[in-house]
Amino acid sequence: MPRPKPVLAVVGGSFNPPHVGHALLPRYLLSTGEVDAVLVCPCADHPLGKRLTPFARRMSWTRLALAPELRAGGGGVIVSAIEGELAAARDGKPSYSLELLEAIAARYPGHRVRLVVGSDIIESGETERWHRWSDIVAGFEPIVVPRAGWCEAGSASLPEVSSTVVREQLDRLRRHVADGDEAGAAKARSLLERQVPRAVAEALLRWIAGGEPRVWVVGLGHVAHHAVPWLWDRGFRVETIGARALVEGAQPGATPLELPTIDEGPPAGVWILARDGALSAVAEALAGRLPPGVPVLHGAGAKLASEVLAPLAAAGHPVGSLHPICSLRNEREGSRLQHAGFGIGGDAQAHAFARTLVGEQRWLDLRSLDAEGRLAYHGACALVANHQAVLQVGAAEVLTTLVGASESATARAALGDLMLGSLENLLALGVPAGVTGPLSRGDTATVAAHVEALRGLGDRGAAAGALYASLSARLAELLGPRAAGSEGAVS
Repeated sequence: MPRPKPVLAVVGGSFNPPHVGHALLPRYLLSTGEVDAVLVCPCADHPLGKRLTPFARRMSWTRLALAPELRAGGGGVIVSAIEGELAAARDGKPSYSLELLEAIAARYPGHRVRLVVGSDIIESGETERWHRWSDIVAGFEPIVVPRAGWCEAGSASLPEVSSTVVREQLDRLRRHVADGDEAGAAKARSLLERQVPRAVAEALLRWIAGGEPRVWVVGLGHVAHHAVPWLWDRGFRVETIGARALVEGAQPGATPLELPTIDEGPPAGVWILARDGALSAVAEALAGRLPPGVPVLHGAGAKLASEVLAPLAAAGHPVGSLHPICSLRNEREGSRLQHAGFGIGGDAQAHAFARTLVGEQRWLDLRSLDAEGRLAYHGACALVANHQAVLQVGAAEVLTTLVGASESATARAALGDLMLGSLENLLALGVPAGVTGPLSRGDTATVAAHVEALRGLGDRGAAAGALYASLSARLAELLGPRAAGSEGAVS
């Protein structure tokens, strides 16, 4: 009998802005046991034509509102930008919930997708205006969340707050500030902080005060995909520029790329997140396009800013580097960038700008490194980031050989959890306390038996056995007395 698919609950809405009810909803859904994961999808535009705050800003507010759930990890709650992708593809055509649900089902084929709606939507008859509501009911069985006033008395489980009320509170706050009414502004601010999560309140207050520094990000690849929302969430207003379009627009005879306006003043700085090989061309194309003195950073780990950004330095820009020590892919909705460390190098002013972007997160000072030192630094990062696949694939091939190809997905998932748990122990406890397994107990005989058993499984097993023996020899050196007697036992 096939295993039932896990349920993925889809929460849509404008989140304009998100309030405490939005923040509590995913945990409410998960706690009922009816769903296994929650996908929160702010809409890119409104199907009924309502004016919305720009999508990137609402996405940031939503991530901030759900930050405690996102930090918990495990994929239980995901904030998705899929509506923005669909909006770009539909070229001004109306947004429909059915289209969103079908796209999510295609992206998550291993899940049963269900739509979450409030009881007010059902009881008010609003679904009569929805596009193909009967198809939504048939294909994506709605989960109805009781809302006060639209359910039996006492059955509503979430606070009755609305984004409309929050926007009205913001308007009152603006008026009090404009009138110099400090008491009225303080009262409005206090009410606002009870209606929305604290991080959202702080972001809203920065927004209405115009206190968000502008940052230009050049590049649309994997790193930029995660760096842009990270900057938004840290309180910066981000304007993106395609690196290829910038370079091609700077070529003779080409139509120049229209850069973001500097009428309200130049950006606080620029962060170039293009491919390493394109950095010099991007620097050439950007030189002379914004006022001197604006600091410019690049995101490459192995490159000196003084070399690859030389045209910008010659044009009067402080140059430096801000390298995320983080594995980033644009196929994933979330990342660990908000917890990552960074490598920072370059001129004093560029270094200071990088520190402003990083804030309280960890960073390494790379200013003393020459070209060879930067390569070695990046090599150390790559050693950790790029080679875990060798262990995972090697172990998965062995398990698949033993239990059969039909169980390969289960084997990979089990090994993935094992890798994560081992890494968590290592990071929390260090060496040797964070290391488990036979060598941590000095059991070299079991290690030798493992190697021989692996070598008996053919070519794939032999390759895994050789890797195991090599790594065990090095691990024995690290563990020292704990692995006593290991010399020659795993050769």
